Amino acid sequence: METELCSACGNLITDRYLLKVSGRSWHARCLRCTVCQSALDRQPSCFIKEDNIYCKTDYIRQFGAKCAKCSRSISASDWVRRARELVYHLACFACDSCKRQLSTGEEFALQDNRVLCKTHYMELLDGGSTSNDENNDHESQQRAKSKRVRTTFTDEQLQVLQANFSLDSNPDGQDLERIAQITGLSKRVTQVWFQNSRARQKKHQNNAAQAKRAHGKLKVQLSNHSQSYLS
Repeated sequence: METELCSACGNLITDRYLLKVSGRSWHARCLRCTVCQSALDRQPSCFIKEDNIYCKTDYIRQFGAKCAKCSRSISASDWVRRARELVYHLACFACDSCKRQLSTGEEFALQDNRVLCKTHYMELLDGGSTSNDENNDHESQQRAKSKRVRTTFTDEQLQVLQANFSLDSNPDGQDLERIAQITGLSKRVTQVWFQNSRARQKKHQNNAAQAKRAHGKLKVQLSNHSQSYLS
């Protein structure tokens, strides 16, 4: 009978059962997370890196993706934003200068791994916003106002927005903030989407009502015409 040595304690494994990870053997009692020392014999999975064994939580904490802003771990269920090779939590993807959360489709820039909205990036290129030239300040403000950024939505964001619209077409401020947090959009963009959706819904209802009235009027006219013809 082939003998097996435990990779943790080095002793011969004489137990009825042994555990194997990446071709190496352990006593069931010896297979523990290197960081938290929790037993892994009843866990559905574990991870090995550089001869160290990790539970899923500690492996993700040490080697998983981390937010480039807050440095906290990013789980598989988190909504994220990506900028080049960097990954951010939705709430962390904000302009480093004005702290405003950036929306989908909005232009931004990365400057030394700092996220900047378009306005503050242009100010940075122009040498800052501390100029005493009021005319230049006025012209830059006018340019910023004239260049309106069009917001685009992902399929996932539209699904969330439409699902909430079917529940409540006119949510209050607290609900708007909740929906904005889920979708990663700003509260203002979310509010405008609901306003536009209500307007489209009202227009559709009005068109349907007009078509129904026109159809009823046509039936009456046809009926009168038939009576006149029969008489």
